Amino acid sequence: MFISGFIVLALSILWESLVAFISLTGGLVCGGFILGYLERWSNTLMIHSLGMKGIYMTAWLGTPIHEISHAVLCLLFGHKVTAVRLLQPASPDGTIGYVHHAYNPDSLYQRMGNLFIGLAPLFGGGLAILLFIRVLVPDSFEQIFRLITMDHSVFLVAEKESWLRLGQAVLAVIRGLFSMEHLTNPGFWIFVILALCIASHMSLSREDIRGAAGGAGALLLLFVVANTLSVILDPLLHDRMMDGIGRFNFCYLILMSLAVLFSFIKCFISLCIYRISSGKQREGIL
Repeated sequence: MFISGFIVLALSILWESLVAFISLTGGLVCGGFILGYLERWSNTLMIHSLGMKGIYMTAWLGTPIHEISHAVLCLLFGHKVTAVRLLQPASPDGTIGYVHHAYNPDSLYQRMGNLFIGLAPLFGGGLAILLFIRVLVPDSFEQIFRLITMDHSVFLVAEKESWLRLGQAVLAVIRGLFSMEHLTNPGFWIFVILALCIASHMSLSREDIRGAAGGAGALLLLFVVANTLSVILDPLLHDRMMDGIGRFNFCYLILMSLAVLFSFIKCFISLCIYRISSGKQREGIL
């Protein structure tokens, strides 16, 4: 009886830890893959149309923010940054920026940091977009701030109501951002250009994904420890942890949705440039 009860408790802790892990990282990973697909499609069109010049039209801002995000998270998790190149001419493998770092594999904290360092461009890009909203479209920033500070501003993957609340919030932000008042404001169009540059380079490289995967196990172990302590010391610890994850998700997924929107816009622009370029080439042949 004792053994069966212990097994049930252990499985419950593992399940709750897995749910917490997926709740925290699931939206980031899905958003990263969507941004990656859109970026590859857009880059292919731009290279066919304009060559690498088309990439640098957005990389001048997007790539440095991408790499700075990696570097900042390296420092936060105690990694040693050994080399940084914020922007460079494309190497033979297409690399236009990088951050090299080293860490102590015996440190659980530093190993867990690999996950967040790998995902760093998603954090950094989202925060950069929010910063430019604050500076150039301040009333939209106030709207976002009101939405994320409301009592019910929590998103958990398993809750249907969360999806509805998030969808309503995202639509409200987009409507507010693209209002007629903003469309006649030069600051808004400066923001659009900057957001296009940032969103175009938020996706994760193969090295980013490989590094993030290396830290996933450490984060899952941390959730197991936290949920075990919740069972032993304070049953409310798990609830508070999930509430914190839910609030982070709600805030960040609004920013991720904006990044995906601007990536779609960039793809549309790239497609238009590609069609125009292809048409001119056909005219030249004729």
